[in-house]
Amino acid sequence: MSAEPSALLDAAHGIVAEQLARLRELHQSALQRYAHVELDLRQSARMLDEASMQLRFAAERGLPTAAGLAEREQQLRASHETLTREYEGGRRALRQLDQLVRQIDMSSATLSGSGEGDPGDPWVQALRAQAIMGREEERSRLAREVHDGPAQVLANALMGLEHCQNLLKAQRVERLAEVLGQLGGSAREGLAEVRRFIADLRPGKLDEQGLAGALADYVRRYHDTVSAQVSFEADTLPRLPTETEIVLYRIVQESLQNAHKHAKGAPVHVMLTTRGGQLLLVVRDEGPGFDTREVARRAGRESWGLTSMRERAELVGARFLVTTRPGHGTEVTVSMPISPR
Repeated sequence: MSAEPSALLDAAHGIVAEQLARLRELHQSALQRYAHVELDLRQSARMLDEASMQLRFAAERGLPTAAGLAEREQQLRASHETLTREYEGGRRALRQLDQLVRQIDMSSATLSGSGEGDPGDPWVQALRAQAIMGREEERSRLAREVHDGPAQVLANALMGLEHCQNLLKAQRVERLAEVLGQLGGSAREGLAEVRRFIADLRPGKLDEQGLAGALADYVRRYHDTVSAQVSFEADTLPRLPTETEIVLYRIVQESLQNAHKHAKGAPVHVMLTTRGGQLLLVVRDEGPGFDTREVARRAGRESWGLTSMRERAELVGARFLVTTRPGHGTEVTVSMPISPR
């Protein structure tokens, strides 16, 4: 009878191992298909960018090719949107499948008695994977920022320079001077974008002025950039641990970007206060709000942006809460005990 529990566990382990192997094969196959879609999407984005720049260039100068370029740009945009939906759906499915594989893997380790904390422990591997995925998501965000900002300005400037060369050959000096003036404005815009990009990567104000000062600077730049009505209030705070200040700063960044994207220019209020030994960060917009259950149903999970903010908050021992409903705006709240340096 003493061998019976061991036999039962061996049988259970065999079942789990078999299912795990099948799921890993499915995950690998899906990963390969997803990689092809990602390549197609990148190529589609490049073609759409090129078509959009050509159309804008032709329209600004009243060229007869503008009508044909507009039709081509519309076709490429429709194709790109279709690929984007396929890409996003595939990414959500892969994340969920990857989570399922890891959960079963951890269950298998429990059955086999793997030691917790060992480098081969699936729980340790899952934490490492979460950190790696976080870095990859941040790199993807930075790539989008560069693509939508400095890269677009530089591409427009390149096309303008090519046009200047043609004007110089045709001895159209007056028109050349006008285009050069436009290029100067584009170059200044690109420089401002790059400086903003660098400031957002590692806000020097955070080291110099602390969290409240850095947030005041960011809110001011946000207001100047997107022309949104945004207010900022902050109590006098002690210097917090560096990692805590960085996390709270990033949460405000993400919240304001979400407000800019979804709140349709509605007023936004950022408050940093202390109450009864607790630090309270609130970002509230007066936008349309949303149904969290509906968003989760469509996405298959909580939105990735909200998940990222929640995980960041939990890393420094903070409580993260989103309060919203259709027609009543959105409020992001982070609370935690004050822990000065």
